[in-house]
Amino acid sequence: MAERCLFFTGYPGFLGRWQVRSLLADDPHARFDFLVQEKFLSRAREDIAELEREGRAAPGALRAFPGDVTDPRLGLTPDLYRELAGRATEVWHLAGAFDLFVPEGLARKVNYWGVRHVLSFCKACPNLSRLVHFSSVVVHAEREGIIYEDELEAGQELLNHYFATKFWGEVEVRRAMEEGLPTIIIRPAGVLGDSKSGETDKFDNIYLTFGGLRILGKLRIPPVYLGEGKARPNFVPVDYIADAVTAITRNPASIGKCFHVVDPDPPTAREMLETIYELTVGKKQGITVPTWLVDLLATRFGWIFKLIRIPPDSMTYLNHVGIFDASNTLEALEGSGIACPRIRDYYPVLYRWWLANRHRPDMRPKM
Repeated sequence: MAERCLFFTGYPGFLGRWQVRSLLADDPHARFDFLVQEKFLSRAREDIAELEREGRAAPGALRAFPGDVTDPRLGLTPDLYRELAGRATEVWHLAGAFDLFVPEGLARKVNYWGVRHVLSFCKACPNLSRLVHFSSVVVHAEREGIIYEDELEAGQELLNHYFATKFWGEVEVRRAMEEGLPTIIIRPAGVLGDSKSGETDKFDNIYLTFGGLRILGKLRIPPVYLGEGKARPNFVPVDYIADAVTAITRNPASIGKCFHVVDPDPPTAREMLETIYELTVGKKQGITVPTWLVDLLATRFGWIFKLIRIPPDSMTYLNHVGIFDASNTLEALEGSGIACPRIRDYYPVLYRWWLANRHRPDMRPKM
């Protein structure tokens, strides 16, 4: 059997680190060549050393190279570019700018041009068996109704630079698929911390609500629901994403398909917030602000939400997001024992980890 070598971007990012650990647990003999931004190189090498010390990877099996997906040659010398392309049997593209406030220029460089540069690298790989491209469910922005895994362009309004550039990046990947590039597209839901330990890399998504709501609880202010909460926003813990993707990509039949790695039965926004209110405030009965008013405030007075460190686009998204069909994913995971945990089982774990780490400045998202 030929040596398996994964050319991997997005390491040592949070999801990247978890994905590498899941892949090594499944295949301890896999080799990795990581393309790492210079500023993260020391962190990457420390993590590699830890994996070797723990016996998860053989010495020398994991290599990190300074580079940059925004550069047409990935920031590599011509000789190294050819060497890494010649070694790669798989390309895993996880690198991206995942921020609702990301500036347009940076979003285009990373999420659009970065994808195009990785696709060019794939074409230079003589032994490539597959590209695993991490897109996102946000490519469908505020679309409502059922959203299927084979859908992309459906007239959705792309609310911000993050949504738009992830969308156009996937457009380029699908074009390359039509031209014959063997590809698996992964669309994860919003990424939360580990369902068992609670560990995360920054406090965004639901974590943005923990601090403010905890203060409400201390002041004995009743819960306030921003919208009727009928939509079903989708969030999943990082360990589920990593293990599900490992199982999906193990099967050659997954090539040519797109997979929604999501909660297949997500709670409504109201149910999700009730769970959070019970954790932070101690009760869930409260006041509901009509959805139309929340939309108006988010559109015309977004600064109000920014004052409490909540991206206004996130409020529009939470109240209007569709239901993500996950037929491909569920079929691929059948019999694997891998399933998305329920929020009531792991939200308390996330909250306890937040409580223990809430004062760390490195956990705050850029706003």
